[in-house]
Amino acid sequence: MRTKTLAVITTLAVLALGSLGSTLANSPAYAQRHRHSRWNGSGAMVPAGTSIDVRLDSNISTDNSHQGDTWSGSINQSVYSRGQLVIPAGSPVTGTLMSAVQGTHDTRPQLSLSVRQVTVNGQTQMLNADTEPIVGGSQRAKKLGAIVGGAAAGALLGHTVAKDHHGTLIGGLLGGATGYGLTRNALRTLQLKPGTVLSFTTRQDMMARR
Repeated sequence: MRTKTLAVITTLAVLALGSLGSTLANSPAYAQRHRHSRWNGSGAMVPAGTSIDVRLDSNISTDNSHQGDTWSGSINQSVYSRGQLVIPAGSPVTGTLMSAVQGTHDTRPQLSLSVRQVTVNGQTQMLNADTEPIVGGSQRAKKLGAIVGGAAAGALLGHTVAKDHHGTLIGGLLGGATGYGLTRNALRTLQLKPGTVLSFTTRQDMMARR
């Protein structure tokens, strides 16, 4: 009789412990403490603030691009987190053009881009990252190899004025001077060629599944 009673008590204790363990495992506090352990073997985190270099596949110009247009590219350098490879180089990227502003006599042309998706090992995932606006004529734009337009009008004016050999010289000088003025004060267009590498910064954490 005593043995049976002990067996019943043991069984009830095991059931109680199991129920308590299940309750703890489903609690928010437990999930927060152990969330990283659930990621082991299934993925890695790309934290907000991570710098990601992207090589453009698309030609982007203020002349024919508009806010909301999509563009494509690829990861230029592999992205690591805590020494672990998260996004391999060459992974396809798609993004959105946030703004494409033509230049005027008072303002310079400008482009703003954001990354929206990245495909890792065949799985497309959301990636929220953006880059600082690219302004025509700035040091940054020059380093990127961005193309600016605006001097063509000066060359055209020079051609129009020229009527003979002397006129050609005068027109050429006038056209060059006008083009110089336009380049300084009226950079109308800004173009990013395919192959341009831009640095983006992630704005939200991203878990890359593998």
